[in-house]
Amino acid sequence: MSTSPDPETITRPAASDAPQRIKRCVQACFLLLALPRLGAYFLGRKLIGERAITSSAESIARVPGLRGVYLRQAFYRRVLSSCGTDVYLGWNSVFSMTQAKVGEKAYIGRFCSIGFADIGAEVMLADGVTVLSGGREHDQTAASSSSLHDQGQTLNRVTIGKGAWIGAGAIIMADVGAHSIVGAGSVVNRPIPAGVIAVGVPAKPCKSRPGFEQD
Repeated sequence: MSTSPDPETITRPAASDAPQRIKRCVQACFLLLALPRLGAYFLGRKLIGERAITSSAESIARVPGLRGVYLRQAFYRRVLSSCGTDVYLGWNSVFSMTQAKVGEKAYIGRFCSIGFADIGAEVMLADGVTVLSGGREHDQTAASSSSLHDQGQTLNRVTIGKGAWIGAGAIIMADVGAHSIVGAGSVVNRPIPAGVIAVGVPAKPCKSRPGFEQD
């Protein structure tokens, strides 16, 4: 006599890691395709220094579609200080400094410009976001009569915390805390704490996100 299975027991097959293996193979193939661009960049760096990143970033930014995303992944993982394996790098988005860092599963939309920044894991940047290298890049020496073009620069790393969401067209000049939301078109010139929604010019927290209520 057959027995029926225990109704309180559910058996499911182990999840297949085949899609992940296929993705890693694809990424390895695109690394080969990116080798000429990487070679040109490292040669240019020997000749003209850090400025070589500008032309390389602008060139690879124009490659469209998923092909461009994978090419940019392969390129920036070997050029930036650190860059996650599964970062999404949108069309016409550029980095101006190799010291930038991008965390795992970060999303960078189209037409973004990123300087001396540390973009945390799972951060989302909508289209047209600008992340500057701090809020006072030019020294603006009062006693000097030379133009700003000829004066020095002071660059400060701008950190965007894990899981933050930056709206379209926002300009970021100061740190944004983890899991915060910055509204579209906002200008962040002072640090934004974690877990809040900030909007405006300049951006100010207007309320806390659920689960991040401030004392």
